[in-house]
Amino acid sequence: MTALTGSRGTGQAGHPTWWASWVVRSASLPLPAGYRSRYRQEFLAELHGMSPAEQLHHASGVLSRVWALRSALTEPDRLLRKEAAMSKPLRCRLRFHRWQRLRNPQGGWYYECVKCGAQQDRAAWDRRTPSERDRDRWRGPDS
Repeated sequence: MTALTGSRGTGQAGHPTWWASWVVRSASLPLPAGYRSRYRQEFLAELHGMSPAEQLHHASGVLSRVWALRSALTEPDRLLRKEAAMSKPLRCRLRFHRWQRLRNPQGGWYYECVKCGAQQDRAAWDRRTPSERDRDRWRGPDS
């Protein structure tokens, strides 16, 4: 009940202060027009029930992250590609793949990483001696 009956400037929770409202309204301006009003309303709604100190913290957080939000709204494909690249196992990103030999539909052989699915057609790789294959088994042909 205190959150609803608090008054402005007294340090109690209640309605948003004028400056916190102004900051979050301004923060929504760089967003694309189709999303602007939705996020403005959401940012303002989150201010209700907060004390002025909490509003300051929240408003500064919204303001500092608005460009990241804009980028996520306008370029979702770029972010998905980055996330896909980071989802590969560390060993594969360092090019230390764990290869397995598989047969393709035409009857030839190819190699595929067990962890990330990277593929290679390596005819010369197969013509090595068994000791060379054992030595290079963990490094892969591109090391």
